[in-house]
Amino acid sequence: MKRARFALALSSASVLAAGAIVATDAFAVSTERFVLDDAESLAAGELVRTAVHSDGRVTTGAELRRIALPEDIPLVYATARAADGTIYLGTGNEGKIYRLRGETLELFAETGQLLVSSLALGAGGDVYAGTLPEGRIYRVGADGQPSEIARPDGVEHVWDLAWDGSRNVLFAATGPEGQVFAIDRQGNASLWWDSPASHVMSLALDSDGTLYAGTSDQAVVARLTGPGRAEIVHDFPGNEITALAVRDGVLAVGANEFPDPPRIASTHAKSRSASAGRAPRPQPGKGRVWRVSQDGRAEQLFAQDEGHITSLNVLADGTIYAGTGKDGHVIRIHADRTWSRWIDVDERQVLDIAMEGDAPYFVTGDGAAVYRVVAGRPANAIWESKVLDARFPARWGQLVWRAEGALRLETRSGNSETPDETWSAWSNALSAPGPVRSPQARFLQVRARFDAAPDATLRAVTVYFLPQNQRPVVTDVRLEGHNKAATKRMREERQAHVPEASHQYKLSWSVDNPDDDRLRYRLSYRREDQTVWRDMLRPGQELTEDEYSWDTESIPDGWYVVRVEASDERDNPDALTLRDTRESEPIRIDNHAPRVEALRFAQNRLTGRAVDALGPIARLELAVDGGDWTPIFPTDDLFDTAREEFSVDLSSLDAGLHIVAVRATDAGGNVGSQEAQIRR
Repeated sequence: MKRARFALALSSASVLAAGAIVATDAFAVSTERFVLDDAESLAAGELVRTAVHSDGRVTTGAELRRIALPEDIPLVYATARAADGTIYLGTGNEGKIYRLRGETLELFAETGQLLVSSLALGAGGDVYAGTLPEGRIYRVGADGQPSEIARPDGVEHVWDLAWDGSRNVLFAATGPEGQVFAIDRQGNASLWWDSPASHVMSLALDSDGTLYAGTSDQAVVARLTGPGRAEIVHDFPGNEITALAVRDGVLAVGANEFPDPPRIASTHAKSRSASAGRAPRPQPGKGRVWRVSQDGRAEQLFAQDEGHITSLNVLADGTIYAGTGKDGHVIRIHADRTWSRWIDVDERQVLDIAMEGDAPYFVTGDGAAVYRVVAGRPANAIWESKVLDARFPARWGQLVWRAEGALRLETRSGNSETPDETWSAWSNALSAPGPVRSPQARFLQVRARFDAAPDATLRAVTVYFLPQNQRPVVTDVRLEGHNKAATKRMREERQAHVPEASHQYKLSWSVDNPDDDRLRYRLSYRREDQTVWRDMLRPGQELTEDEYSWDTESIPDGWYVVRVEASDERDNPDALTLRDTRESEPIRIDNHAPRVEALRFAQNRLTGRAVDALGPIARLELAVDGGDWTPIFPTDDLFDTAREEFSVDLSSLDAGLHIVAVRATDAGGNVGSQEAQIRR
């Protein structure tokens, strides 16, 4: 009946959605609002006897009665229901079968295996159980005594069973060889279909005897018309057909897409295009529900990217019910592609469902339980939003909603992401829109009660709030571009690294702006040895970018500190405006060229000095008679001061008059030169 994904701690995901946070205008710190008005946002919270529909409304859902299994039973994985209403429950992790009659639960049989992965009812009230990891198939009579009737060669997993009363045959879907076996009442197992897949995960038997099989790794559904005879119905997207259900030729298909699982060796593996056995899925999968009509047309009716489909039912009116492997949901799907999250339980996994007839039920994992679906509108139905995050402590405003019928809405608030004892209690209920009655906090939840009007419909909820303004923090002020090297006092610079001179200094800074306010910046500067700050910007100039080109042409050479102030005044009134400042490391401003002085030629040597106001001198060069510039070194061979003496041997020059020029470059890239006429 169910074909859930096996993993003794079944991993899965579900559709979750956050309520949108919308600002009423462009300003960051102004009135904002949470708007919950579509299926995604309304379904993101908890549903207690309520349902969220795909057209974006909340109504009352199903009344449930929970019957818990013993605490040492972690999951109910497979079920079968007899004509008298008795429900048989296949469980893990000790391979026990329980029997539920009315409200009475009792242990029925013990297989001694790890998991009863599939159940089917045969002739005379026999219960058939498929197990893993040893691939054994048992028949259990009315006395609860199991007898092993088959263990087909190479089988390690029995994923599904289907009893065909017209043939008196039990069909078994198995892995890791991807085979379907037909087993008669004497336990003789004959190979019915040898698929190219590694696992046949699901079976569905129609009332006319047509048998359908779904595979893993290839996500193929086949129609089995006889021993060795298979017709491919459809090759579905994804990699596993976990669930199948059929009624009068209409086929419902649960096609899932799982991340690649880790591989484990199979003791009976044979060469196939797909892999052999698998470990439990390490990550949840994506789930899709398809409908295949009698003429073979395949149509996707429902999809979710978080949480796979575990089980399916098709009702006489064409409605499809789907159990999911995350967050404990039952989805009700119609042929027109509308759907509703019909049931939401505390357990994480709905592993098998049987919603047909007058006594619907489903079973769960991560807390083994049977839920009976009770007829009639539920009492005490509650819709509860997900936790709404204002990002910062907030003052709550109006709570408004659109609905038909009388609803009562309540709120609670707190400063932890998960509600706990530090949160406020649920507020007094509002029967009409009004101010939120919960304390200021960062997080808020809203819930609606349907007890006064079980036929009411909730369509949208809006909560207005004003988040606390957050201070912008300037985290770094820096110099960019070719002048940056000059600020290092030339400690690590080599002569070749001298920048080109420029009086344009590109400044930039980083700001931590938690609430995304629009910011205004003010810049000022001072000499390193002074305390008076001078404005860098013109009066009235408004700077909103986090960079600025500083023109230093008129500024004396020296070391300067730049201060950046960030203000959120553009988005806040004066009383709420917050500011922060940060200073740069000292920046070297050097816009004036060095001087070459005291050139003198005597005894075949040219001597002189280069002098700069700030220094150090970074390069000296000599040119003779307009020739190429060649480097020369100071007398101590070190470029490390603002005054450098030099002495150059020119004895190699030809006799006669010459024009010699000396060029000096400082650490800021400024160049000064001098020339002299000499006679050799």
